[in-house]
Amino acid sequence: MRRLLAVGLITVLLIASFPTFGTAQSNAPTPQKITTSQEFDDVEFHILVHSDSTAIWTFRYEKTLETQQERKQFEEFAQNFNTSDTELYKNFRENAVELTSTANNRTKRKMTAGNFSKRAFINQAGLTGDTTRGVVEMSFRWSGFAYGSGNTTVFGDVFQGGLYLGDNQKLVVYPADGMSFKSAQPPKGRSIAGDTLAESDSVSWSGPREFNDQRPMVKFSSPPQSSSSTSTTSTTGGANVPPGSGDERSDSNSPMMFFIAALVVLIGLAAVFAWRQGSLGSLSSGRSTPSGGGGGGGAGGSAATESTTNSAEPAVSDEELLTDEARVKKLLRENGGRMKQVNIVDETGWSKSKVSMLLSEMEEDGEISKLRVGRENIISLDGHEPDAAGSPLDR
Repeated sequence: MRRLLAVGLITVLLIASFPTFGTAQSNAPTPQKITTSQEFDDVEFHILVHSDSTAIWTFRYEKTLETQQERKQFEEFAQNFNTSDTELYKNFRENAVELTSTANNRTKRKMTAGNFSKRAFINQAGLTGDTTRGVVEMSFRWSGFAYGSGNTTVFGDVFQGGLYLGDNQKLVVYPADGMSFKSAQPPKGRSIAGDTLAESDSVSWSGPREFNDQRPMVKFSSPPQSSSSTSTTSTTGGANVPPGSGDERSDSNSPMMFFIAALVVLIGLAAVFAWRQGSLGSLSSGRSTPSGGGGGGGAGGSAATESTTNSAEPAVSDEELLTDEARVKKLLRENGGRMKQVNIVDETGWSKSKVSMLLSEMEEDGEISKLRVGRENIISLDGHEPDAAGSPLDR
């Protein structure tokens, strides 16, 4: 199925029970089947992305109400929509569940749709500043929509086959939980609500337009968390706690505080044990390491300390300090400058979708090149591309 999400976005309100606003109706109007472009002037799809990889999707539809008759008709519709389970809302829920299920099967990442909500109302401003607009909003929570590691959260692999926005349609992305934009692809046609992308409150694209495979792709950076900021957050009584976190407040008698204290003690005991093990090892190797507090063992103690320090493994490996992009380039250099994409997946242990999106972005930035050979992609550093007439790659 091409355009995984495009179909979902367009058909969510494809068949619905709306009155035809502004036309004469009998006392028992017959519902008609309409498309969003026929009855609504503007359509926006809002995505609020959280650091736990969930996202709140909100579908917002607006219609200009030019006469009192149109206003009255919309008020009647809104009353019915808000107080009963209409066919429109049922279709929306069914489409959302099907949408996440399809994305789940394609990405092999667990996804669900839930926390549905709806409302219809008359807005005096609207998306374009009109005096009177009828607004319909429907939302749901998409768990597993994004993915990430460390301080980075990414989405885009759900748009397999690309995404299509029609006339008067707009896609708007917002970061939550204090995150900021790191990148937003494609940059062409992109609008930001700030001086720079990192400072922007939102990123949007307007239709009509068709995106390429796994686009749009947006990366977010989470704010760094220091021990001081964590302490401040704990003692402020739940200030700035994101929705759904339970508003947990700091309490010196809480089980969590006892758990943390016990963990600190265990880490201290482990450190003492490791130090003693290192001292015993130094003695067996013939080095002088006094166990008492005498002042004559300064040089020997220094040598033993140096030996223990040099032999100890670093707490964080060099590999863990590399970015994903740097790790891929290091892997390519270690394998002669080019590899099969499937081998990169095997070497890194990452998912196929993550590797695919990462390599696509690196190719756009000019860091690597991709060559399709049969069913496989050959990934190369600059200057290491295989000859067109030669054997592709045996790695």
